Amino acid sequence: MRGIVTCPQPVAGEVGAQILEAGGNAFDAGLATAFTQWVSDPFMCGPGGFGIGQIWDNQSKKLTVVDFATQAGAKVQPDMWAKDKYTRSEVSSIFTFDDLRNEIGHQSVMIPTSLAGFAEIHKRFCSMPWKELLAPAIAQAKLGTKVNTALETFYQKPMPGTTITGEERVLATAACTKAFLKPDKSLYYVGDTIPLNDLSNTLDIIANKGVDEFYRGDIARAIAQDMESNNGFVTLKDLQSYKPKIAEPLWGSYHGTKIAAVPAPNTGMTVLQLLALVEPFNLGSMDHNSPEYLHIITSAMSLAHKDRLEYNGDPDFVQVPVREVVLDPARISQQQDQIRKGIMTSGRNAFEKGDTTHVNVLDKQGNIFCVTHTLGWASGVVTPGLGFVFNNGMNLADPAPGKLNSIAPGKARGTNMVPTLICDSKGTPVTAVGAPGGAVIVSAVFQAIVNLLDFNMTPTEAVSASRIHCEGGKVFLEAGIRTDYTNQLEQYGHVTSKEPLALHPMMARVQIAENIEGTIRGGSDPRAGGGSVTKAY
Repeated sequence: MRGIVTCPQPVAGEVGAQILEAGGNAFDAGLATAFTQWVSDPFMCGPGGFGIGQIWDNQSKKLTVVDFATQAGAKVQPDMWAKDKYTRSEVSSIFTFDDLRNEIGHQSVMIPTSLAGFAEIHKRFCSMPWKELLAPAIAQAKLGTKVNTALETFYQKPMPGTTITGEERVLATAACTKAFLKPDKSLYYVGDTIPLNDLSNTLDIIANKGVDEFYRGDIARAIAQDMESNNGFVTLKDLQSYKPKIAEPLWGSYHGTKIAAVPAPNTGMTVLQLLALVEPFNLGSMDHNSPEYLHIITSAMSLAHKDRLEYNGDPDFVQVPVREVVLDPARISQQQDQIRKGIMTSGRNAFEKGDTTHVNVLDKQGNIFCVTHTLGWASGVVTPGLGFVFNNGMNLADPAPGKLNSIAPGKARGTNMVPTLICDSKGTPVTAVGAPGGAVIVSAVFQAIVNLLDFNMTPTEAVSASRIHCEGGKVFLEAGIRTDYTNQLEQYGHVTSKEPLALHPMMARVQIAENIEGTIRGGSDPRAGGGSVTKAY
């Protein structure tokens, strides 16, 4: 076998497998898959988005974090919304104004960075030409994208933590309405094909002229003009000056196994904190999802998510005390005592789901591509003629000055993306784990790692097992968890909410790929319409 691709979109996974079969490496296949995800899921990801990736080059034995976090545009002012009334949603961490200024429309948009991140990966790691890796996505865009159940649901229902449907997002700008509704402004439904001619043309230009066209050429000027004409904050200079960061991973361990997580403003520290909190409780000796097991991981989630909201931010602007506070062994020990004593924490009842996607690719050479990329919740902004939706990163920027995630020009917002790598006994990364799904990503990736390491589950079992999520308020449990166990969890002092679905789409869609001693296999979460494990031969 040449390798494996795991991602939520089967068509995109096939593209990655075909690139591997054509002689490409994991990085070639990963980019080709990600480009095609832009076409398959245009409200989950795209050129208007941002992301984070871990790249393991097995030949050089080097692990690199490519961080293409979005940043606020130069025209924002720290106190511009401070006196205006807003709320913070109880079911997510979104700052909400009555006029939805930071949720939809041009003022919700931060700098689009995905192309810059992908170009950096291509320059450093890929073996195939940029144009060839974009070709499958362009061909798919010319055919259009077929509406699946996830996209139909997006159109018809509000995102958790928000009050507007996908249809209302699409109606936010005339260009988005034209691109993603029928000519009579009615919805597309499952099986319908959405024509993506403008997106196809944009990708074709980028394929032939390169990424500079997006950040410094005619596309950049069109974006900047659109933003200026509609009181947006992103400028041409923002586009011209943006560069992704090359960073070191954040290292931790679990029962002697090395874990590579991503640094702030992404929340890899929270995954490592969760693993550290539960390590002494020997979860593997318990029945999976038993009341005692659920109590321990619920308590750990409550503590770790509280710290995530309190301490994560852009390290270029604020101090993020990862080793000093969040992962400090003495403090971890104190929190473990809280779990033993049954001390509950308070927090937000959060079921936050963003428009995000993920892709893992492993090849037979041992290379790993593990990347999460997103639009946030999708702004509903399309620059006329370009055919893609921009992010709405401003909805997690704190309107109050002087706070960890307060608004500032060039400042990145905190994200919940956590592409994570697990190492073998020699310290070599062999397993990639990641997911789309907002704050629930952290809980889902944590549980998947526990499933792999404590319960020796296969990747498919690890992503399919029933899960919970808690951020200090209610404990959300999937219907597959026994009711009597839920009742016993209440006796521990937790407030529970049993969800009606055995595989709830809000629980994030975890993707796993591994190469254990030459055996390559993967698992793709069956939630929200399923995913894709595609082998390349």
